[in-house]
Formats: sequence, C-alpha cells, structure tokens
Amino acid sequence: MVTKEKIARTLTEIGVGAGDICLFHSSFKSLGPVDGGAQAVIDGFESVLGKEGTLAVPTLCQKDFYNSVYKTWYMDKPSDVGYLTEYFRKLPFVYRSDQATHSVAARGKEAYWLTMLHTDHGPHLCPFGEYAFCDSSPWMKMYRRNAKIVFVGVPMRYHTMKHLLEGLYVERLLGCIGDPAKAADMQSRLQRYETAGVGLWPYYDGVQMQEALRERGLLRTGLCEETEFLCVDAKDSSDATLEMLWDTPEDWYDGEMLDWIRECRKG
Repeated sequence: MVTKEKIARTLTEIGVGAGDICLFHSSFKSLGPVDGGAQAVIDGFESVLGKEGTLAVPTLCQKDFYNSVYKTWYMDKPSDVGYLTEYFRKLPFVYRSDQATHSVAARGKEAYWLTMLHTDHGPHLCPFGEYAFCDSSPWMKMYRRNAKIVFVGVPMRYHTMKHLLEGLYVERLLGCIGDPAKAADMQSRLQRYETAGVGLWPYYDGVQMQEALRERGLLRTGLCEETEFLCVDAKDSSDATLEMLWDTPEDWYDGEMLDWIRECRKG
C-alpha cells in the first residue's frame, strides 16, 4: 500500500526538496490503495517541501471547453483535471488564481505570490486567450523560478506548461518576419479561442518530448510501489524544449504547420 512516507521518499529520489515550488499533475487511481487517501498524497508532498516550500496543482476547467469556460467561470468552479486537484483546491489556506481556462491552486510560502494577478500583464499568443499564460501568470512565474514539475502516474502529455512554450515559440517565429503586413497575415492563420480552435497551432507531442528530455538527462524518474513518478525542472526543461523545437522543427511538425514554420523563418 502507498503511504505518505513512500511518496515523500520517491519525491526526494527524483529531486524535489525543501523550499521548492512544486506543481504536480496526477492520476490518483494510478497509485492504487493509499493509506490515508488523498490527504496522504498532499502530506507526502508537503513533508518534503517543508515550511519554506510551495505546493501547486493545475485547477483547469476543461468540460465543454470552448462553449462554457469564459462564459461560466467563477472562482469556486470545480477543477476537472483529476481528483487530487479538486481535493487540494478545497483545503484550508489554498489560494487559486483567477483565470478561466488555466488556473492554478497553491499552498505554502509562495502561494499568494504565485496565484495572484494571473491576468495582470504581459500577454502572450495562445489559443486559450492571451492572458492564460501571460507574464504575470503562475505558469510564467514557475518557469522563471525553475519550479519542480512532477507527474504522478501520468506522462508528459499532460504537461500544461507546454502551451506557454508553444506561445513563446510562435512569437519567436513571427519575430523573424520583417514585413508587418506579412507578420499580421501569418498570425491570422493561428488558432484563436473565439474561433473554437480553428487554425494552426504548434502543439507538440508531450510524450515524444518526454523521451527527448530523458535522453538529455533532464527527466528524473522514480517508482512509488508500482506507480512511476516523473520530474523536470521547469526552466531547464522548457529551455531545452524550445531549443529542440527551433533547431529541428521537422522532428515535431509536418504538413501545413511545418510549412507555416518554414515560411516564418524565411522572414
């Protein structure tokens, strides 16, 4: 049976430590029987992070996404990306960021700083709205602070921060174009929230990137009983991801998306 002590030991083995900011993606079912249930999982994380650390989870609202999220958002709207995220969100002293599609909940020393003013400044291109992953978002804050990102029983297909990286990649590509009219035309071909996902966007395969990061020594793994835990450092792994997307786009894209990338890089 999984215990909070076993969870803590596995986290330590994959590089999570006292004082870290740590966000985790998870499948509670993947753990099997847990002595103490969901609270034991949270206790395991927080025992490693200590009083100086901060624990965070994504509290996304994905059901009927394009029709309902911005229209029906409210701060107490349930997270639907895993049982642990909703359990954690409702615990005492947990803060949640005020953003309709990609909110984050956190508890600990940096929780208020991490979650407040999610949409305050620094918009970035994104199919989910320009402020989902803006400069003041928890996602950019975790990137800049090189937070630990942990995956409990799930692959990096569920790496929410990848959308921040895709936006930064798009902006770099558009920056190659010297003609403002051409840049505007190329940008007009991208996905926008208002058009329900119609258009191009450089979504990359998270599992493929997981293996690429493993090959580079940037992915740490451990077992808690039979459940695999993965861990990456947010900034280090993100910078490597952006480098690979830039250097070898043909490894990640094909068809119209690859043509769009090549056209941007021509200037």
